[in-house]
This record gives sequence, C-alpha cells and structure tokens, in this order.
Amino acid sequence: MSLRIISGRAGTGKTTFIHKEIVEEVKANPFGSPIFLIVPDQMSFSTEYQLTNHYGIQGLIRAQVMTFKRLSWHILQETGGIAKDKVDKIGYRMLLRRLLEENKDQFSLFRQAADKRGFTEEIEKMIREFNQFNIDSQTLEEAIKTFEQSDAPQTLIAKSKDLNIILQKLEEILGDRYIEGDGLYPFLIQQMKNSEKLKDTHVYIDGFTFFTVREFEIVKQLLTLTKRVTVVLPFENENDKDNEQAVFYRASLMYDKLRQEAVKLGIEVEPRIHMQTTYRYQNFDLQHIEQEFHQPVPKKLRAEGFVQIIEGANRRAEVHGIAREIKRLVQEEGVRYRDIGIMYRQADVYDPLISTIFAQYDIPVFTNEKKPMLHHPLIEFSRSILEVITSNWKYEPIFRSVKTDLFFPLNSDVKEMREKADVFENFVIAQGIYGNRWMQDERWIYKKYRGFEFVTTKQTDEELKVQAIIDEMKEYVRKPLLKFERELKKARNGKEIAFALFSCMDELQVFEKLQALKEKEMEKGRLEEAMEHDQAWNEWVNVLEQFVVMFGDQSLPLEDAAKILDEGYDALAFSKIPPAIDEVTVSQLEFSRFDNMKVVFVIGVNDGVYPMRIDYEGLINDMDREWFSNIDIELLPTSKHRLMEENFYIYRAFSSPTHRLYVTYSASDEESKALLPSLYVQRLHNLFEVNGESTLPHHRIFIDPIEEWEKSKILSYLRHPRTSLAYLMTQLKQADGLKLDSEWKALKAFYEQSGEWKPVLELVMKPLKEKKHSEPLKQALTEELYGDEMTSSVSRIEKYFSCPFAHFATYGLHLQERPEFRLETFEMGDLFHEALKWISMETNRLNLPWNKLTREQCAHLAREAVERIVPAFSHQILLSSSRYRYIQRKLMRIIERTMIALSQHAKSSFFKPIAVEAAFGPKEQLPPLEIPLKGGRRMKLRGRIDRIDHAKVGEKSYLRVIDYKSSGRDLDLNEVYYGISLQLLTYLDVAVENSFILLKESALPAGVLYVHVQNPLLKVEKELNDLEFEEERLKMFKMKGLLAEDQEAVIAMDERLEEDGKSIIIPASFTKKQEFAKTSKVVPPDAMQDLRKFVRRKHQEAGESILSGDTSIRPFKLKDKTACDYCQFKSVCQFDPAEDAYLRLEVDKMPNVIEKIRRELKEDESDSY
Repeated sequence: MSLRIISGRAGTGKTTFIHKEIVEEVKANPFGSPIFLIVPDQMSFSTEYQLTNHYGIQGLIRAQVMTFKRLSWHILQETGGIAKDKVDKIGYRMLLRRLLEENKDQFSLFRQAADKRGFTEEIEKMIREFNQFNIDSQTLEEAIKTFEQSDAPQTLIAKSKDLNIILQKLEEILGDRYIEGDGLYPFLIQQMKNSEKLKDTHVYIDGFTFFTVREFEIVKQLLTLTKRVTVVLPFENENDKDNEQAVFYRASLMYDKLRQEAVKLGIEVEPRIHMQTTYRYQNFDLQHIEQEFHQPVPKKLRAEGFVQIIEGANRRAEVHGIAREIKRLVQEEGVRYRDIGIMYRQADVYDPLISTIFAQYDIPVFTNEKKPMLHHPLIEFSRSILEVITSNWKYEPIFRSVKTDLFFPLNSDVKEMREKADVFENFVIAQGIYGNRWMQDERWIYKKYRGFEFVTTKQTDEELKVQAIIDEMKEYVRKPLLKFERELKKARNGKEIAFALFSCMDELQVFEKLQALKEKEMEKGRLEEAMEHDQAWNEWVNVLEQFVVMFGDQSLPLEDAAKILDEGYDALAFSKIPPAIDEVTVSQLEFSRFDNMKVVFVIGVNDGVYPMRIDYEGLINDMDREWFSNIDIELLPTSKHRLMEENFYIYRAFSSPTHRLYVTYSASDEESKALLPSLYVQRLHNLFEVNGESTLPHHRIFIDPIEEWEKSKILSYLRHPRTSLAYLMTQLKQADGLKLDSEWKALKAFYEQSGEWKPVLELVMKPLKEKKHSEPLKQALTEELYGDEMTSSVSRIEKYFSCPFAHFATYGLHLQERPEFRLETFEMGDLFHEALKWISMETNRLNLPWNKLTREQCAHLAREAVERIVPAFSHQILLSSSRYRYIQRKLMRIIERTMIALSQHAKSSFFKPIAVEAAFGPKEQLPPLEIPLKGGRRMKLRGRIDRIDHAKVGEKSYLRVIDYKSSGRDLDLNEVYYGISLQLLTYLDVAVENSFILLKESALPAGVLYVHVQNPLLKVEKELNDLEFEEERLKMFKMKGLLAEDQEAVIAMDERLEEDGKSIIIPASFTKKQEFAKTSKVVPPDAMQDLRKFVRRKHQEAGESILSGDTSIRPFKLKDKTACDYCQFKSVCQFDPAEDAYLRLEVDKMPNVIEKIRRELKEDESDSY
C-alpha cells in the first residue's frame, strides 16, 4: 500500500506518463491484477478512446476506466448492496417538490418561495451539496444549536432550520433506498473493505484538482485497501498551498492533504514524480502563454501568429468570424474538424448562434449541452392533457396537446390532419368554447356570422363541410379527454393517477405513433432525432415509475400530482452520443477537456464572463459558508474562492491546444449595448509586447464586409457560398447600378456560372431588379375572381381607392384575420343598427311617433331591443360572462341615450323616417345602382341605408340620408374627391334615384348626416340645472355631414333655426341677414347634384380598374391618416413607409374641391362628345 503523486504544469506529459505505464503493464501481463483509472465523468469516454487508439492496443480487460459512480457499481455488485431500491434524480426532484408543498407551513424563511417554479432545483442543489460533504440532519441540527449559541444571523438559523426539516423528511422517507449518482457513496465506503478485487489493484486518479468529502473518504479507503494509488495533480510548487491566489492553489492543497492523510494511515508516501519538460506545444507562442500568463512580471516575446484575438462587432459577427476561420483552417491548413474545440460560457447566448451559423457554413458540430425534453411531443402532450383537467378545459392546454399531433389517428396524413386541427381551433376560438362549453352540443354548430340581416339556422354547403371537420376533430379530442377525466376522478392515490395517464396514452396508441415518427426520421437519415423518440418514451415511463415508487400509496390531489410530475418532466434531457465522426466539439469551459487538441477557440471572453461575475451566491451565501467553516463543517468554496479558481480555469483553457489558440470576444450585445473585453485579453497583448506595442494579431470582425475599412480583409469574409451571397446582395444594393469592385464581380460571376447557385442568385436578386409591387391580374383570372358583371358594395370601392392591393387581398384572395370570441368595434355597430331598426319598426307598429316618445319609453324600447337581439348576436357573446353582461348594460344605456337625443331631434324637425335599414341591390327592396363600365359590362352596387328621412316643404319633396356611427365621424369632401369616403353620397344618390319607389314622386337631395351613437360624458365648468344639463348633452349629439344650401330644407331639419339662427342638431346656422353662416356645412343644390354624378364616376373608375386586374400596392396618405393604419395585410404586402412611398393626397378647402369636381365632370362631358 502506497501513495504516489505525479505533478507538473500543463503539457508536461502527466497523463501520457500514466497511460504509457498502464499500457506497458497490460501488454506485459494482460490478465494480471486489476488496474483502475478513475477520472471525472466528462473525461471517461475520451480517456477510454485514447487508451485504446493511441498506444497500439485493441482493447482493455485488465485495465478499466472508472468514475467514482462507476466504481460504486463495480464494487457493490461484488460485495452486495446494489440491489437496494433506487431513487433516480427524477424521483428525487419530484419528492422534493412534494416535501416543499407538504411542509410549506412549517417553514419560516422558505414559505413564500416553496411553490415557485425553479425553487425545487435550488433546494436540490443545496441538499446534494450537503450529501457530497457528508452533512445529514443530525450534523445540521448540531450546527443550528452552535449557531444559536454563537449569535449567528437569524436568516442563517432560519435557512438551516428549513433545510433541516427537508433533510429529516428525506431521511425518513428514503430509508434504505439510495439516490442515483453519488447517493451510492455511503454504501460504497461501508462495503469497500469487503472487496477482494481491491486488494491487488493499482488505482490511478487523473483529472481532479480537489475531492469532495465523500470522494476523499473513498480515496482514503483506496489508500488502505489497494496495492498502490497514483494521483495526478496539476501543480508545480507544493508551497502554492499557502498562497490562495496561486494558479495551482487547490491542487497543491490537495497534495498536502493526501500526504498528511497517508501518514496518518501509515501508508507509504513515494517520492513525488514531478514532470518538468513541456511536450505539448508546437510553437513558442503557446509555450510562452503557459509559462508566463500568470506571472506577476511576465517575460515578453514577439508573437509568431499562432495565438490570435478576434473582436466581433457583436456576438453574431463574432461567431461568423469563428466559423470562417474554422473553414480556413480546414480548407487551407488541412486541419480536421475533430481537432478543433470551442470553449465557452453563456450557453444560452452562444448555443443558438453556433447551431444556426455553423450550419450555414456546413460545419459539423457536437455540443455537450443537453437538450431539454420538455418540448418533445410526448412530454408536452402528457403535461397538457393533465392541465386540461386541472384547469377545467382551458383553451391553451387543449390546443397545446392537439398540436403535438398525438390525438390524430395512427398513420393518418399529418398535413391534412393539421389543416383540420387549424379549422377546429379557429372554430373554438371564434365560439369562445372553454370549460363546460366543451360539453354543450348546441355550441358546436358552425354558422359564419355575417351580420343580423343574414341570421338563419340553415347551413350552407360550405358550412356543412366545415361542420363535418369540426365534428371529426371534436371526436378525436373530446372523447379521450372525457374518459381520462373520469378515470382521474376515480383515482384514489398516486398509483391510480399514473395508471390513468398511462392508459390514456395506450388507448391513443402514443407509443406506436412515436415509433412511426422514429421511422420517418430514420428514412431522412436523421439518426439523432430518430433516437430522441425512444429516449423520450423511456424517460417518460421512468417518470411514472418514480412517481409510483415515491407516491404510489399516497392520496394526492390531482393539482399536486400534476405539479410533481411537471417537476419530473423539467429535469428530463436528451442524452448525447459522444462524437465519433469528424465534428467540432463545443463545451463549457469548466467541464471541457481539450488537452492536446490542435486548435482551441475560447469564445465570449468579455468582462464579467472571464473571470465570471458571481451575482447569485445560492441559498447559502458566502457569509453563511464562513459560519459553517468556523464550526469545521466543509462546504463548497465561497464566491471569493471560486473567483480565485478562475485563474486556473483560464490557465487550463489557454494551455490546452498544441498548435493554435484563438481568444474571441464581442464589442456589443444583441441590443447594441457596449461590452468590454476581459482583462485576460489585455494580459495576452502584454505578453507579446515589443517596444511598447503588441505584436499579437488582433482582428476586428464586422457583421458585413461593407463595414470593413481595410479592403485587403474583405476576401476573408467569403468562405462559403451561402453566407457570401448575403454579403453580395448588400454590395449590389449599395452599388445601385454603379460598378462593383473586382472581388464582388468575381463572386457574382461564380454564382452565375454555378448550376447550384445560379437559381438562388436569380431569386434573391429579383427584389433589386423589380421594385416592390404586385403584378396586375390577367384578364382570364380577373373574370374568374370577379365575374363579367360585378356586384359590389360602397365599402369595397372605398377599399380599392384606399389601396388596390388591400382590395385584392380582401375580395380577390378572401384573406381575413382569424375571428376571435371577443366584442369587435364593427360588431357593436351592427348591434346599434339592429337595435335602432327594431325600435323604429316597433314604434311604427305601436303608432308611436319619435317626437312623442318619453324618456321612460326610450329606456324601455332600448332595453327590450337589446334583450331581443343579444341571443342572436355574435355567438351570444354578451351572455357569456359577467363582464360581457356589464358591457351589455352599457350598450343598452348608449342606445337609450341616443334614442332620447333622436326623439329631441324629431321634436324640432319636419323630416320623418320613411325607410329604415333600406336595402338596395339585386333582389332587394330598392334596385341596385348600376354603373356602366367599358366593354358593355356593368357593376351593380348593393348596400343598406340606415335611415332615409323625408320632408314636404311647399310643393317640394326632400330626402336626406342618416347614417349611424359608433364613433364620431364627419364628411370630408377631400375624402370624397379621392374616393375613400363615398358611402353617404352614394346612399343619397340611391335614395333620390328611387324617390318614386319611396314617395311616388320625385325628390330633391337635402343632405347627408352622421349620428354618433353614444352616451357622452360632459365636461362642465359651472353647476347646471336639469334643463341646462340636457341641453348640453343634446349638443353632443349634433349631427355632422353635408347639406344642400336650401334654407327651406335646412329649416325643416331644425325649426329653431328660424327663431335664433342657431342649431344644436345639424351643422348649419344663419347670420342676422338670414344667410348661411361660414361655419355651415352646405353646398349649392347644383353642387349636390354634381357630387352625385362625381360619386358615380368614382365607382365607374374603380370598377374598370378592378376588372382590368389592378392590384398595385398604393396606400394613400391624407394628412396624418393612411390606408395602413388599421390594415390587416401589412405582413402580406410588406409595404415599408421608410422605403416605399405613400400615394400622398393633397388637402384643399371645400369650395376648391367642389370646383375641381365640376372641372373634371366638364372634361368628362367634353371627352364623351
């Protein structure tokens, strides 16, 4: 029994020494006494690979590469103890979750955090640390007593007590069972003395700088039981143990501790073998860094170029620069991908960049970072269907489970089923189906809501097709979930909950569906993805098994069971097969073992990352650790000590490669905030400073070579056709028709001559050659979309003038946003229109003139109108919740207040409604407004006029049109002139055109007016009596619009004009001379007729342009208003105001607009002759 220490700096051959010694012994006596080589977990594969591939032996029987965990299994299989019940990390995590929930009320400090997501993981880390350092509940209880006697901080005492509650419960529940991993160590320590294998074994230990308490206990046992223990430690001077800031402090401290322990045990301590000659480095640059990097006053050397600094403009530029350099090394220097390693921190930042950018350069990459299983279809499905039940059938968990595709029948067409699922989801969202509504069959009838005038129970053929899809999908989803819910309600304990979940999966043939997915991945050659499905199933089954082991006989509320299972799913991750092909290896700096790799990139070397800024110290902070240390209880090092270890980590990283070292960092983050380089970057520059200047190559890399100011560096950006194409496009866009530089001409020529890349170049260059526009439709396609004889609405024509492409998307492609179960503004407008229509019909039936209505009658009519309408309104949305019932009362109040105002209007007006919701168009009350088009075609306009009023003044009959709006609106003749506000004047034209149908006589146009349906809030500066208050309220209902300049007609609208010349009803007033005031919105009667003609002309213009196939992207801009303000199709047309020009519409005064209209009408008349 002896202890031998092999020491030395990096690259001196310590590991090679023991490997050769092992190989020589194996070759000399292949079946001799056992040889164990114990290494950290992350080194086990690479060590086995090196032993069997680098030293001329084909395999190992006598020698075995071990980890402490594998050693535990090996010895306990011999001595007994391995058959004890095992709790793996999943079961352990779930148990901790349960303990936190159950004991929440007993905690003093952890009570608030106990049920927070992520807290279980923090507790698990702390308990595992206690286990590593042999701290049980009794040890912790004694520590608490000492703390209380020593006036320790109350927070430390409270934390320790809470942790002790958890420890006691764990020990009580686990009993003889062990935790997978280091949970076997206590049993190993007990059984090692009974092992026969250890007696003649030579143990080598490599790759460690320190041991935990339990690991050290195992090493002590090995010293007393085995033939010889050889420990490899990286240090130079044994006196470094007295200097906490020394690079090799921990390793030299462990050397001293091992020696002392051997002496105590009476074990022979052999003379230390110290390796002094450096073998690793193939150039002076790397050797110089290894020797001098951490020296207080380093020697300086001129750099040879084998160590380089890469500074990226941002992290994306940094990773692109790394990828390009890797391609250069492979293409020009013959380096294999497997000889290149990347060390990093901030995996969450760099992993997405490396995976996407390296793929663009076709660089194969292997990363040690494990991919979480949480988003695998099986795990997501399992979580979601449980959440469906616990959340009472909420929309989100239901459709998360649907989108895993696991509800679909086995071997069904996934693409077709997904389309059906989309239709199903759209229906559920539009109908607001959640909770008990899933069980109400009357809610599952598909009827497209088109407005009150189209309400019917009969389904169209199209609706019947959709209904069939909805019924099919409802059967696939609702039936198994209802059965699952029934089984869960019957479940009395954890075992029965797990059984219900497994049975649900079994009935849905989930395993078979995963096997089908696996086969598809195998067919595509995606072996890693194929294996993930098997892993996911096995791990999911293991979660259920562990759940049953821990909670099988316990009565659990379903919500608690779901949380516990969620905790288990959170811990799942896909295991990765170590790289066996030619791949770049990426690993976290702390765990990487890239010794003797040819090329190493240490990336993201920014301030705060190297050395690592420690912002969170854990549940037990540094001060707490000092208290534990003071009472001789060892834990992991404090932040201060961990910060000191940074020197060793960076030393190990920089001294790993044999040929080249690259240190990279970023100058800014994703939000363009400046980042500083690490102090290590400047230290590297200082090492290679000659005559006050650094000779170390320092490359600044930009995201695009267009930013590069050194032309000689541009070619270095062009390493792969895929990424270089993006750079070429930037150059072409910048040149804008001017000459390209020679290197870009050559690159463009390469693409043009390449059969593979030429089509790609043509595709990406298309936007440069063709400005953003949509192609006009061909005549045949136009006729197929719109027909020879087009039936249109006024809003459609307005849409065309707003933007032809928006018209095409709406009426040609029939694109629309997904309807949701919510009260839209246009739907409120429908409700107001229908309510006022019902009130008008009801007052006619009861022979109640509006000017005779009382406030009480208005309130009664409003309430009755809304109550009759609501059951048929927008899928009964106003009956769906208390919130919507409150909105219903508000809408009722708005209609009531509007009716009171309209009743007041009627008392002052001779105009009476003669038609309400008057429809015009084919097969309607009034005929369509027919617009002749070129080629003998015609366009028929249809629509619905809210209200047509009539007044007889002397021998003249007048008609006016009233339009109800849920928002304030006025008529702007500029908008009429440009065709974006044609509705009211078109309606007036239809009414006058059909006056014989309405009145049996001709009539003159009196005007068009908007009524704002509202319940206005008044701002008053003085106290008002009731009459004054009503007068102010009535002013808020003053109608806006345009009137004919006809005093008789205007006075008929408000007789008070004749008395005082002012009106609070219409936009008109008189001067003292009984002339229209300048503020009046009036036009001469002949101008009103001209407006009618002009509006028809605009309809004709639009109709001909639509049928000619115009789909141009031409949104208007008038003042601050644009066609894009509320457009649904921005993502389709991709109009960008920064690059594309609006059709700017000039604003003019009303008389000037009328003059322009008259001028254009005269030009049309002269053209027609």
